[in-house]
Amino acid sequence: MSDEYVEFWAARAKTPQTRARIRRLSRFDDISSGILLAGVGLFMLMNLASIVLAIWFWIADVSRYDIFPWGFGIALGVTAIGAILNSIAESRLSQARFADAYCSVGVIDKVRSWEGHDGEGSPTTFYKLAVTATLPDGVTIRRHIDCGTGGGSGSPDRPDETWVGRRICFRHNSVDPDDLADEQFAGWPDHEEKGALP
Repeated sequence: MSDEYVEFWAARAKTPQTRARIRRLSRFDDISSGILLAGVGLFMLMNLASIVLAIWFWIADVSRYDIFPWGFGIALGVTAIGAILNSIAESRLSQARFADAYCSVGVIDKVRSWEGHDGEGSPTTFYKLAVTATLPDGVTIRRHIDCGTGGGSGSPDRPDETWVGRRICFRHNSVDPDDLADEQFAGWPDHEEKGALP
């Protein structure tokens, strides 16, 4: 994670404790990403090493094939540990970014969808909710809340035009009316069940 990115979020925090937490968690995120990449590298290296060792064992008539499960097990273990730590770090960092944030209730004005590819390369539909909220001082802010792909067609979890006009809670660090990306989904007001968002 770049220093500029970390300082951008640290500058939005209102307390020194939150700024320190954001910096600490960003370092943890960098370390966990390094562990994950090392695990993937070990796994790729083990693939190459297993081919070379299999040929050598066959030529030298050596029966040490028990080394392969150990090698792949270590590579997969490092990858799994890195993935778990990275998931924890990203989740906690996301919470820390909005720890001192305002919480507002807005209204969904528009649901936008587009086709794309998910992290695994599979085609999927993405959704963005355009939300407006009026703050107590009368300022109206606009935010764009990204949401996941939801359920299948006709699922109540999938955003569609029926969501327009519904109320939604979100956190934001700034009161800038047009800081569209400064948002974090915070649930539905009055415990309304409208479907799942990330």
